[in-house]
Amino acid sequence: MLPRRPALPALLLAVTLALSAAGCGRAYKRAMERGDAFARAGDWDAAAAEYERATRIDPDEELAQQKLASARRKQSEGRTVESREALERGEFEKALFLARDAVAFDPVNQEARRTYVETRAAVFKRAEELLASDHDDAALSLARAARQCDPNDQAAATLEGRILDRMATRAYDRAVKYAAEGKRGNALLAFRDVEAARPGFRDTKQRADEIRRSLEDELRFFLVIEKPADTKASGVSALVESELLRWRGDSRARLVAATSQEPPPNAAGVRIQAAFDTIARDHDVATQGRTCEYVCGTDRLPNPAYDAASREVDEAERRARAAEGSARRTKKTAEDARRNLTTATSFHDRAKADEKRLQRELDQCRATHKLPSECKAEDDRHDDARRARAEAETREDEARREAERKEKEHADAQQTVSNERDAWERAVAALRRTPTTILVDRICAHNYGVELHTWSAATSLALRAHVLGETSAVTLPPDPISMRATDETFRAESGRCKEVAAGDPLRAPSDGDIEAALATRAVEKIRGQVFVWYAGYVQSYADDHAREKAAGRLEEANEARVRHLLTGTGLPPVGR
Repeated sequence: MLPRRPALPALLLAVTLALSAAGCGRAYKRAMERGDAFARAGDWDAAAAEYERATRIDPDEELAQQKLASARRKQSEGRTVESREALERGEFEKALFLARDAVAFDPVNQEARRTYVETRAAVFKRAEELLASDHDDAALSLARAARQCDPNDQAAATLEGRILDRMATRAYDRAVKYAAEGKRGNALLAFRDVEAARPGFRDTKQRADEIRRSLEDELRFFLVIEKPADTKASGVSALVESELLRWRGDSRARLVAATSQEPPPNAAGVRIQAAFDTIARDHDVATQGRTCEYVCGTDRLPNPAYDAASREVDEAERRARAAEGSARRTKKTAEDARRNLTTATSFHDRAKADEKRLQRELDQCRATHKLPSECKAEDDRHDDARRARAEAETREDEARREAERKEKEHADAQQTVSNERDAWERAVAALRRTPTTILVDRICAHNYGVELHTWSAATSLALRAHVLGETSAVTLPPDPISMRATDETFRAESGRCKEVAAGDPLRAPSDGDIEAALATRAVEKIRGQVFVWYAGYVQSYADDHAREKAAGRLEEANEARVRHLLTGTGLPPVGR
């Protein structure tokens, strides 16, 4: 009977669990040791963190729970003392949060609960004092601290609402007052304060939107486009004027408005006249030789696939012969193994017969003699025969296993021979199906000529600019503008390459195309100059803001700041 094999998966699981338990045990011990060290040093926050880690590692360990509770009590006591000290220094918010933590660490600590109640009352009293002295922001901060400590504190919610209502009302009154005084920038900022305190308060959004629109209308930067008195490229001038008049404000120039009409009085902006010189045109033609390829017949050539198939037949035949040689060798080794098995079996049979004969002799000796020592010679001969029989049996088993292995190798070799013969037959069949020659397209080259046409045009932009509000106009230096277009053409040729069969007709740009290209480049240049003027316009409000703020005139500084934002990056609207 074979020995029973152990259940390896169960053994591995047991070992894994044991190692895991040992690892958790070490982690728990280290956490407790660190907690004890922190506790001896009086660092109860760190001690509590380590004890809490230990309870997570082993939730059933009572010692860790007890030490964590003790550390929490120490934390509560410390926070209680710190809260009272902060309250004495007038640090109301800090004192409130410390008192809250003290209660959270040890809910049964009556001193901590009393400290929280007293600190909360002091916070409410201080908030009322701040309200009475018009320090609404500081009062709101205290009310929100009380709500943060206890989101369900209705008294804190009521106080916060009362402060926000007061802040919204005061900001609204300031906004109305500023609007009546014509200080629309300050009014807009005040309405934003209203919305921050109480979204949707009264008609804040409507009033703020009206003020914003009126300010943007006032701050509009007008690009006044005038027709030049005389121009030598009227087509370009008309296209430039039309394109500029379609200009709408964008991120670089939010409040630019292009017009051909007279702007409102005292408007900001610039009046421009764009004149163009006579368009100089040029047309160059160059020739270029090109080559294409086409099928001009067929040729019969040796078939590369036939050579490949021939090589495959040779290779398959080589593999088959090699397999046959290997099969012959394995057959011989199998026969040798069978002969060795026969010999080993014969030796085993003789050894068994000898053992039986000597067993009978030993039995006869023991039957006729009373003393075991009198049969020692027969017993020794029987032991030798038993060992010889065991060795012969072992050799027979080894010979049988070797014979079986050699038989399998021979069977595998025979199967390989069969497979390789099948592969050879398939290769021969494929070779018979493959033609020795094939028809191949004959490729011919065709040379043809191409005409390369280049059209170019150039003029110069003379821009006269008059910044609104200034006494005199400025004429900028002439700015050259040019365009270039290319096309190619060649005649149609049938019976040759596909790409020349239909030819390529010439597509010359019209006068309108040339004028449109020049106008596009001119508009780009003009817009670039307008961006420069507009940037100076926006910067003027930034300069006003800095100057007024430095002088301590905050209302005037706010007016300039709002205008700087509206003309520059933009000011988000109030509300939704």
